[in-house]
Amino acid sequence: MLITVTGGIGSGKTKFALSYAAEISREGIYLSTGDHEAIIPEFPSAHYRVIEAGNGQHLTEVIHQINRESNLFLADRRIVIVDSLTSWMVAGFRANDDLDEQRVETQRLLDAMLSYQGKMLVITNEMHGLLNPTEEERIFAARMASVNRALQAHSEQVYMLVSGLAMELKARSVRYE
Repeated sequence: MLITVTGGIGSGKTKFALSYAAEISREGIYLSTGDHEAIIPEFPSAHYRVIEAGNGQHLTEVIHQINRESNLFLADRRIVIVDSLTSWMVAGFRANDDLDEQRVETQRLLDAMLSYQGKMLVITNEMHGLLNPTEEERIFAARMASVNRALQAHSEQVYMLVSGLAMELKARSVRYE
């Protein structure tokens, strides 16, 4: 089961994601991409562990490893939270100028997330246009929007946060904390 949580910077995505994850799973793995504030969020229970997945290819390998080691009979009890796909992509853009390599690495990560056999919640940022973007910013925003569309197409649930309010987009309902 894939769940996507999107929204702008500071909209409350991580807080909502952790709260929601605690409602639908008894335990979880929080994968931090490491390209945002080093503050570990407050978890709803002691049954969550944090893995600093970093950026680059490491995140893809971590997801594959968790999937290989998962017990399918217990998969319903656990959720994997990726925080955040946008941070991972920003780090990839900064580390590598080759757009084709970036595309391949992004597709590898998407494939790993889509092949995960359990609950996965992916936090990503909604892309907003700038008035006068550089060529790099335009390419990044287009690529991030494309990845978000791919996630949404495969997600059973998609939430968008606006000022701390979560709206379930696929069900067209509003969720209050």
